[in-house]
Amino acid sequence: MFQFRSRTNTRLRRTLMLMIFMVIAASSKAMDSLDVRVGNFYPNYYKNAEQQWEGIDVEMAVALAERAGFSPNIVEIPWSRALIMARRGQVDLLANVNISDERSEYLHWIGPQRYTQMSLIVTRENAELPINSLDDLVAQCKSLGLKFGIQPNVIYGDEFAERLRSDNEFRACAEESTGPQNDDKVLFGRLLGYFDEPLDVQAERRRNPDYGLVVHPFTVIKEPVFFGVSKASVNADELKRLLVAYQSLVADGSLDAIARKWTF
Repeated sequence: MFQFRSRTNTRLRRTLMLMIFMVIAASSKAMDSLDVRVGNFYPNYYKNAEQQWEGIDVEMAVALAERAGFSPNIVEIPWSRALIMARRGQVDLLANVNISDERSEYLHWIGPQRYTQMSLIVTRENAELPINSLDDLVAQCKSLGLKFGIQPNVIYGDEFAERLRSDNEFRACAEESTGPQNDDKVLFGRLLGYFDEPLDVQAERRRNPDYGLVVHPFTVIKEPVFFGVSKASVNADELKRLLVAYQSLVADGSLDAIARKWTF
């Protein structure tokens, strides 16, 4: 009996949430648009063969905008410039954003959108290397005579950052380069591995099961990312529509369904 009431209450809450959304959307102008920032970074954002934008963060941002009754206007902007434009009110919605005090000055937060992590990417031959800590990582780098790759301006967690700052031995094992360069260096045996979000490698392995890179179990950070909404361009009523839309997407499983398309 208790379980029945619980399920019924859940359905009622979801129904009410959707009704609230429909009232807000119906009261808004049908042609309202929202500038949605994308980059060119597979599989988060990319153009398919028909030159239409796809990717996990594109689909989540578009779902949010459309559920809130907006017409999404997708704009390709480099990340650093997008933050400046959001501060100025020149772009409305960012996806896959880490919260910080500085960004909170000019962005409202909706989410979490999803969870992201930084895992060690290695070759299939090294998929079971005994690495469970940063000390293990250093030991394997010394044993194999190979460094690990990191990317500039990427957050890998407090412990990782502190080791880079204060531990000469750890810092000597790290090599900084961009994601595509890291892929090639690992595949050709010039790096032990590199740290990145697993989405790229998982997507490549779906397309080609023989792809040479895999995701090692060792992960240095896992944290939520959010939608960032420009305080300068999105007013209180529009923000409310987005918040209600987000709750609706969570309640009916739409965000989870998008995430499952791109992860395993």
